[in-house]
Amino acid sequence: MSNREKLAENQGMLFVFDHTDYHSFWMKDMRFAIDIIWIDENKKVVDITHNAEPESYPKIFKPSLPAQYVLEVNAGWAEEHRVKVGDLADFFWSILSISSQL
Repeated sequence: MSNREKLAENQGMLFVFDHTDYHSFWMKDMRFAIDIIWIDENKKVVDITHNAEPESYPKIFKPSLPAQYVLEVNAGWAEEHRVKVGDLADFFWSILSISSQL
């Protein structure tokens, strides 16, 4: 999402890696803050970075546990939708849904 001016509400970018690892991200050339949600191979949320700011560059953000998927969304989205570590994610074509595990 580098060099984009903004991200539409309820949109994001899903990174799908071919293996589980401590995939890291930075805010190089970003122009707005984001939440970074790390999801493991079982589609469980394993970590969340809230409000990663463009000014944080060159800081590198890494999950506390390995992940296979990483979802970047507008800052505040994870809190607004009550996403927390342990929640399960479902992928429906181009739609992602995260629900609390009760």
